Amino acid sequence: GRCLIGSRVASAPRGASTRLAVDRARRSGAMAPYVPTGRKRGRPRDPNKQRPRKPGPPPAALRVRRNPIFEEMRQQMDAVVAAVHPKRERDGEERKKRTKETLADRVEKAVAISMTEEEKANIERERREAAMYWPVCLNPKLKPKGSEVSEDRKTFTSSKGYRTCAASHGVRCGAFYYEITIAYLGESGHARVGWKSKKGEANAPVGFDKFGYGYRDVGGEKVHESTLAPYGEPFKEGDVIGCYIFVEEMKMKSLKKEESGDAPEPANASFVAFSRNGTFQGKAYVGLNDDDGAYFPAGSLFTAPDVEPAKLVFNFGPDFQHPPDAEAWDVPAPRPMSDLDPPRPTPEIKLEPSPEETAVIVEAPNAEEETHAATST
Repeated sequence: GRCLIGSRVASAPRGASTRLAVDRARRSGAMAPYVPTGRKRGRPRDPNKQRPRKPGPPPAALRVRRNPIFEEMRQQMDAVVAAVHPKRERDGEERKKRTKETLADRVEKAVAISMTEEEKANIERERREAAMYWPVCLNPKLKPKGSEVSEDRKTFTSSKGYRTCAASHGVRCGAFYYEITIAYLGESGHARVGWKSKKGEANAPVGFDKFGYGYRDVGGEKVHESTLAPYGEPFKEGDVIGCYIFVEEMKMKSLKKEESGDAPEPANASFVAFSRNGTFQGKAYVGLNDDDGAYFPAGSLFTAPDVEPAKLVFNFGPDFQHPPDAEAWDVPAPRPMSDLDPPRPTPEIKLEPSPEETAVIVEAPNAEEETHAATST
C-alpha cells in the first residue's frame, strides 16, 4: 500500500496500520513532528495547514452612515428609557440594604423627634406584645391589592374585581358562628361569604378552590371548587348573613382501619351552614377537607372600577343581631368567634406600703444612728 504524506510518498508494507506509516515518516523527516495543542477532543491540528484569515472591518465606502437627525432621536429615547427604567447595580458595587420601616420610625417622622436605639427597641417590643393579644378581627396583612380594612379591623371594602379578606383566628375544632352585614353593594357589586383555610386564594371569591366554602348573593347558590349548586335564598344589600361551622375533632381512626383490613369510614361529620336574617338555610357542605387545618371567616366583594367600593361589616360576637337557634336548626350549640380572643395578661399591681411599714422604714435609720453613736462612745 502507499500513503501520501505532505509532498513525498512513503511506502508501507502490506498489512501495516496507518499509525505505523505516520511514525515512520516522522522518523525519516518526511513529516514535521507533532506538537500537541492542548485539545483533549477531536482530531489533532496540523500546524502545516494554511487557514484563511479572519475577515477584517469593511472598507469605509461600505460602512453605514448614520443620519444625525435619527442619531439625536435615538439619544433622546435612550435618555427617556434610562429615566423610566434605571439600570441595576452591578455585582461589584455595594448594594444598599432596604431596612424595613418600623413603628418607631413612623413615630419619628410624625412627631419629628429623635429617639435612641433603646427607645426604638422598646416601642417595637410593646407593639409585638400588643399584637399577641389582639382580639379576633380582620387581618390587614393578608388583604389583597385594591381592598381596604378599617382601623377597627371589622369593615372590609373593595374597589376592584373579586377580592377576599379573612379573619385573624381560625377554627380547628368545635362549633362557631359569626355574622356579616352586606353594608353596600351598589349597582355592580356582588358578595360571597363563608369559610376558607390559609391556602385559599385571596384574589378570587370564597369557594374558588377546594380550600373554601361560600354562599353566593345572586342566586343563593353554594360554591366550592368553582362549582355552583342550588342551596338557599339570594341575599342583597342590607341583609345579615350568619355563618356557622362545625369541625369534628380529628382522630387517628384511618390507620386502625387499614391495619384491621376493614372498609374505610365515610367522610367526617364536619359541615358548614348559613342563615339569612335569622332564617336557617340548611347545611351547605358536609364532610370538609381534613388537610385544610383551621377554617377562617372570610368575605369576598366584586365591584366595577370607578364606582363607590362595596362594603362588608363583620361581627364576631358575642352580641349578634340574629343569634343562632341551635335547637331549631338541629345543630350543636355554637360559640361566637370572639371566644377565640387570646386571654389578656393580668396587670401588674404595685402595692403601696401601709402607714406602719412607712413608719418602720423611717425609724430604721435613727435606730442605726443610735447604735452607731453608742458603739463610738
